[in-house]
Amino acid sequence: MTAYKKVLDKQSGELTAAQNIVAGAPDFACICQDTRIVLVNDAGLTMLSSKPGTAHDPAGQPFATLIHPDDRWILESWWRPQEVQPTARLGIRRYCRVGSARAGYRYLELTRAEHAVGNIRYDLIFGRRIEDLRAVTQELQQTRKQLEYHSSKLRRERNKRRSAERSVRRLTFEDQLTRLANRAQFQRRLESALRHASRTDKKVVLLFIDLNKFKEVNDAHGHATGDALLRHIAHRLLSCTRNTDVVARFGSDEFAIIANHVEQASDVDTLAKKVLDTVEQPLQIDGQRLNITCSIGVSIYPDNGTDADTLQKNAALALQRAKSIGGGAYQNFNATMNAQIRRRKRIEHELTRAIAQDELVCYYQPQIDIATGDIKGVEALIRWDHPADGLIPPSEFIQIAESSGLIQPLTEWVMHRACSDLKQCHALGHPIEHVSVNLSANLLRDDRLLRMVKRVLEKTDLAPQYLEVEITESMVPENITAARQLLVEIAALGVGIALDDFGTGYSSLTHLRQFPLTSLKIDRSFVTEMSANADDIAIVRSVITLAHSLGLRVIAEGVEETEQLDILQKESCDEVQGYYYSPPLPYQALIEWCNTHRQTEARTPTRPVAGPFL
Repeated sequence: MTAYKKVLDKQSGELTAAQNIVAGAPDFACICQDTRIVLVNDAGLTMLSSKPGTAHDPAGQPFATLIHPDDRWILESWWRPQEVQPTARLGIRRYCRVGSARAGYRYLELTRAEHAVGNIRYDLIFGRRIEDLRAVTQELQQTRKQLEYHSSKLRRERNKRRSAERSVRRLTFEDQLTRLANRAQFQRRLESALRHASRTDKKVVLLFIDLNKFKEVNDAHGHATGDALLRHIAHRLLSCTRNTDVVARFGSDEFAIIANHVEQASDVDTLAKKVLDTVEQPLQIDGQRLNITCSIGVSIYPDNGTDADTLQKNAALALQRAKSIGGGAYQNFNATMNAQIRRRKRIEHELTRAIAQDELVCYYQPQIDIATGDIKGVEALIRWDHPADGLIPPSEFIQIAESSGLIQPLTEWVMHRACSDLKQCHALGHPIEHVSVNLSANLLRDDRLLRMVKRVLEKTDLAPQYLEVEITESMVPENITAARQLLVEIAALGVGIALDDFGTGYSSLTHLRQFPLTSLKIDRSFVTEMSANADDIAIVRSVITLAHSLGLRVIAEGVEETEQLDILQKESCDEVQGYYYSPPLPYQALIEWCNTHRQTEARTPTRPVAGPFL
């Protein structure tokens, strides 16, 4: 008995029964545990010996070492997991050559049975000499076919499992449209990068990237074009980064970059500028030329935070700041942004209350007929005298309203107030022909605008011809077709449409041809310089001539001096608006101004005492 068997014998004396069975077998027999030989009977040792009395005990060796190398495949199914061999494996016969290279090999019919000793399982293998090799050959061929079938099935199952695992991994950690990392993978990679950076004293730079006006691309060209654009942007972002960096897409038009092993602060600016320049390159998709810009917020480890959540929060704050200044830029996080964002959130909350509780005020700036001096119309301008912050400029809270979705109720409040006040002016005998209300670019992408105009006119009982809406050139190029259709429907109600800040945008002639305009406003930048710049006079003259040829009324903004008024009158401008006649006035001050204004005083400015809003 070998030392290996003695050790096993100590585990349980119950193995003795199996030993007796094996020892009494007339031919080859052995006991195995986990495919290793525990015991070979005397008949087996004799078969394995090259000379009588020179038997080599194979105990402790794998059972496969007793099988001819060309036949070892035959026994593979004995040791396979149950899932691959669903039927009972015990008692199945196997034909193969058993022996050793020194003693030679003999064909045996092998049968296997199990013997359990406590929690330990043993295999009892019995061999019987084979006399008819032809039958064995047929059996081996059949066995090979079965094993090939099972092997093929096993490969297919493994391939299916691996494919499923890859699919699950892609769904879990990969953005399906761009094949970039998704948010979950990004989070894992960021935390890993921070752990590595903490050990190497390197910087990690986090960039949050938003595409500007991506929704307009989707609306104008369709989602297929939008998806193609996102794939192009993903490829461009990858081209800006190194193999050690991570590029991810969070969803819609939101991307992010983790830049590892950054040495200097200047490298951050270089990367951000490279991303801006690369993204802004024009694209050709399905024959359509697309221009897209992006905004970037940057935070740096460890300068702006030492954990993933803080860095992401600060990058998001920097991104909001970059978008608030007009987009197409990047902003590095700094500590003041927290205070700015808190103020922004507070104003957003309080603006909601101000709209609901009528805390806002409409101011009106008169528009004067340049030939007669009569007041023709007024432009409604919103003001907010905050109880704690004082006068908040419209440029600040209107931007907050646009980004927070409050612009629609805010515009409806202004339009309703302006129409109601004009109705009162008519009741007091002041024949003001129209009130102008400025529209946000966001509203031209929302079909609720038409319903809002109808609702306001119905509630205030104001005839449509007394209302005019103002748009600017920069508001409409992204989706001219949709904007034009919306404006055509508004114009069909009888509402006037004015193009504001003419000459400061682009494609102006296109807008004049396509939109149902009733008036055109010359931007104050041209009016201000007329008295000192002959080129501006020429521009104003051309604009007036062009507008009149199209049947449009022309209003010049920003008139503050007599010389400007004289030039505009000489060039046949229809109306003027500016501090020469009056600053924007609250409703009651407007009524007083109308009462004191006389046609004979049209060339003499009436300047009311400035109130807290002026």
